[in-house]
Amino acid sequence: MQCRILLVEDEPENQLVIGLILKTEGYSVITVDRGEAAVETAERERPDLVLLDVMMPEVNGFEVLARLRNNPNTASTPVILLTALAQERDVERAVEAGVNGFVAKPFEPGELISCVHSALAGSGSCRVAGMRPCLGSGADDV
Repeated sequence: MQCRILLVEDEPENQLVIGLILKTEGYSVITVDRGEAAVETAERERPDLVLLDVMMPEVNGFEVLARLRNNPNTASTPVILLTALAQERDVERAVEAGVNGFVAKPFEPGELISCVHSALAGSGSCRVAGMRPCLGSGADDV
């Protein structure tokens, strides 16, 4: 069975690029562009993993994460945050909220896929040693 990933991203270009990266790896991708839709879709579709942008209008990624963690049907679903927020306090907030991975934008496609594989394998984290976020640095960054 193909793993299903819920991609929550409000920027259309990022939706397209990230969706293509994931589909190229063989994942089925469900895309929404708002936090409220993310919560509803996660409840209805029960994805294997949620890739969640933090900075979105109306309901931000941290609020979505809290709602997912407080729902018995989605509490154990792995969540990777995708964000331009990469300050140490942002990482700490994400960890405290129960995130399984943290990828700072911009990122390299291979970095994202590595985090996805890791989260789906149940390793509990896509983070590098020292609890620092994975930071993209290559010319192919998204």
